[in-house]
Amino acid sequence: MNVDVESLGSFSRTARSGAERAAENLTGLTGIETAVDVTEVSLASPDDLDGDEKRVGVAIDFEGGIDGTTLLTFSADGVETILDTLVPDVGTEEGAVEEVGNVVTGGFIGGWADHLETIIDISPPEYVEGTSAELLDDAEFDRDRAFVFRSRVSAVGEELDVQFHMFPDADSMQEMLAGGDEQIPIEKLATLRRMAETGARTASETVSAMTGIDTGVDITQLSFVPVEDVPAELRDQKYVGVVLQFEGALGGYVLILFDEASASEVVGALVSDTEVGATFDGEQRSAMEEIGNVMTSSFIDGWANVLDATIDISPPQFVHDMGRAVAQSVVARLGQRQAFAFLFDATLRADDREFDCEIYALPDESELHAALAELDPDATAERTTRAGSL
Repeated sequence: MNVDVESLGSFSRTARSGAERAAENLTGLTGIETAVDVTEVSLASPDDLDGDEKRVGVAIDFEGGIDGTTLLTFSADGVETILDTLVPDVGTEEGAVEEVGNVVTGGFIGGWADHLETIIDISPPEYVEGTSAELLDDAEFDRDRAFVFRSRVSAVGEELDVQFHMFPDADSMQEMLAGGDEQIPIEKLATLRRMAETGARTASETVSAMTGIDTGVDITQLSFVPVEDVPAELRDQKYVGVVLQFEGALGGYVLILFDEASASEVVGALVSDTEVGATFDGEQRSAMEEIGNVMTSSFIDGWANVLDATIDISPPQFVHDMGRAVAQSVVARLGQRQAFAFLFDATLRADDREFDCEIYALPDESELHAALAELDPDATAERTTRAGSL
């Protein structure tokens, strides 16, 4: 399958429009004011969509101008909010969830039908419950070659975590994403995803060696999002970390971000006999800059090895702010040159203590296209495997 980047951007906008219509339908049905937090297109991998969180929702198939499957799911708290609103009228939990799922999914698919100027039929909703991993397995999509459209909807003043996954089948995606001037073989995008996985593992090994905290890579993902939506990818909490720019064969930005508790753990491991304060001043700030610099170097060196090119990084810029504010400063610079961004993100965690580190990489789109044009998936697969084994 070949992917035209311009078409991918167009359908990302369509997914956003569909998600907004779905949120409007949810508001009209429940009276709860909702909003779309983020809509993204991800190249699915075998593990980046998994999770142990228990969720409840509906699965609905669709066919017509585009074929595939959707999953609309609620967290446990979100289901309680829906039940409080609808059960008096509907009667059962399963009935309430099915009614909401049918109306909301209809709005989302309706947005696609309008864009494609066609008719798309949907099946009756099937009530589902289980962990995220179990529900996604039941969807039976091709994880190694699939694009997933994902939207997250939240409510003002209510516990309402709604996630919508749309899995178009491969033939539908091939038809939609072919024919433009900037076509990229999906194998090259899969190589980019493996680059991110390799870089994240190397960064994880680096932080473990420097701090003695045994960490592992919990999530890696490659998404395609409108630049203005990048800040919404970060949780609404304070982070401590660094932002670095990279340039050479590939340019862009890397964000290494720890939640405050994890930052205290890391700095405490690096700066002996020093009480870590809330402001992360002096030695503490220097320690964070040092570990962010080394982790970024490890992450980017993996990319340079895969691309067989030189990539340099700037001195680290220390940040201690809300995640969306940190991302907004980067987006302001990227947004001057591009409307969409390929976003690499990885989460590192430790099993035995408080530790959560998020890595985000935002390459310059035009330079990424140039790098992809030179990329040989077969040759880089060998270099990726070799880099991952070092």
